[in-house]
Amino acid sequence: MIAKGQEDAARPKSSPMAARRPSRPLILLIFLIALVPILSVPVFPTIDLYNHLARYFVLSHLDRDSFLAANYTARWSLLPNIGLDILGTGMMRVADPAFVARVIIVVVFAVQYFGVLFFSRQLTGRASPFTALLAAPLLYSFILSWGFANFLLGLGLVFWAAGLWLALRNRPIAATVVGCFCAVLIFLTHGVAFALYGLLAGALEIGRFFSGEPGRVGQLARGLALLAVQAVLPVLLFCVSATAAGGGITNAGASVRHLVHTGRLLQRLQDLAIYRTETIYRVAETPSAGLDAISFVLVLAILGTLFAKRRVQLAKAAWPAVVVGFLLVALVPPALFGVGYIADRMPLFLAFVIVGALVWHWRGDRWDRLAAGLLVGVVALRMLYIGIEWQAYRSDLAAFEAAARSIPAGSLVAYVDAGKTGRFRSSRRCEMYGPLLVSEHRNAVPLFAIQSQQPLQLSGPLHAAVKSLPSIKPADRGPAFNDDLVAAAVAGGRFDYAMVCDAGLLTRRLPGRVINQTERFTVLQAND
Repeated sequence: MIAKGQEDAARPKSSPMAARRPSRPLILLIFLIALVPILSVPVFPTIDLYNHLARYFVLSHLDRDSFLAANYTARWSLLPNIGLDILGTGMMRVADPAFVARVIIVVVFAVQYFGVLFFSRQLTGRASPFTALLAAPLLYSFILSWGFANFLLGLGLVFWAAGLWLALRNRPIAATVVGCFCAVLIFLTHGVAFALYGLLAGALEIGRFFSGEPGRVGQLARGLALLAVQAVLPVLLFCVSATAAGGGITNAGASVRHLVHTGRLLQRLQDLAIYRTETIYRVAETPSAGLDAISFVLVLAILGTLFAKRRVQLAKAAWPAVVVGFLLVALVPPALFGVGYIADRMPLFLAFVIVGALVWHWRGDRWDRLAAGLLVGVVALRMLYIGIEWQAYRSDLAAFEAAARSIPAGSLVAYVDAGKTGRFRSSRRCEMYGPLLVSEHRNAVPLFAIQSQQPLQLSGPLHAAVKSLPSIKPADRGPAFNDDLVAAAVAGGRFDYAMVCDAGLLTRRLPGRVINQTERFTVLQAND
């Protein structure tokens, strides 16, 4: 390991700002303000989150609800993404589903926010309020909008683990024991997060080697070897998991061959370039793409000016980690080990690394006050905009509840979001409401139940009903697919009801009998 004097030399030199005690009340206040949008709405506008929450509800009630037990089966096994399944299932046994949803989001936010600050303190010597200010909007990330809760929790744990590694690295035995525990915990929370932990900690070791006083190659090799020890058990667990047996590493090669064969490779590359650009400038996301673009450029301009004026810098030891982050953003394929949208997650990792590695040299002059005021203004505007725009979901939830009450408890329901044509949509999201039919109204709807990813299996009448629906790859999904889905759900006789969000976007006349229609939701009774 690196000697104490060498480690001190590797850290940035102290400054008036770095010398002062961290403003803990201010850091806490920033976090509490960041919670306001998420705590002020009755439903979170995310794509996948409520599907996961409904799964936790089902898993927690299978032993006490015969209807759910007839349509779902628990399939607990070793999976590298079941952290929140364990936590959420336990909480759903004793608490209201809506309350559990809030607690899970607050926990995820806290683990991320304070994890990055802890990492920053161990890397730079101080957790700055400006680091907290930049971390706050990243809580409302592109990935939160996806609803990838396990990954978000795992990513927060990555920075806690990296901070602990930095804090204990001069005590090899303690560092390795704590690191092994953290590595297994991160792996069980999300496998991709575990990989990011290994890359981050390894890059920090390399950065420490090249920063400050010259080190010995043996010290670097020892540090990397101790990190490799932490990976042994997670790798063995992965090899025996259902995820490893579910397929190859990535389908990128097969996708390229298919696109070449169909003559769509160039168009796909263009679309991918545009999409990845959006994942970067919308890494901290609001409902407005324009606001995201403007605030992204403005924050970069402020930080760039601060760098030029030597008011802020990156910790020397963090440069290899930043380089690794940029390479991940550019090169990671869309899917790995059967898990999709992997590339979408890399900008958030890079953003947290950069924010956590910033060293602030506050002088308190007019320029510093101007830069601080601009940063506070940008963050406050984003939080305010999110909070205001999300209030529209109150009326949507009321319309959903009015429609859902017309469906008897214990029914099989096909939920169709007619406005779901891609990641970005002009209308307010509807993905949340189908799963709420399970947790709030005791119906059965299709939920995520992939054997290599979730500890749940569809069974009985629900499984038979899902098998009767048309299937199509997301990339080939056209405007008429939702029409076919509604028609199959109503005419097939397997489902009892179909609920359609934004039925006005369908291209054909609604089949079956409409038994209820509210502002955005239409309930159809299936044909006998």
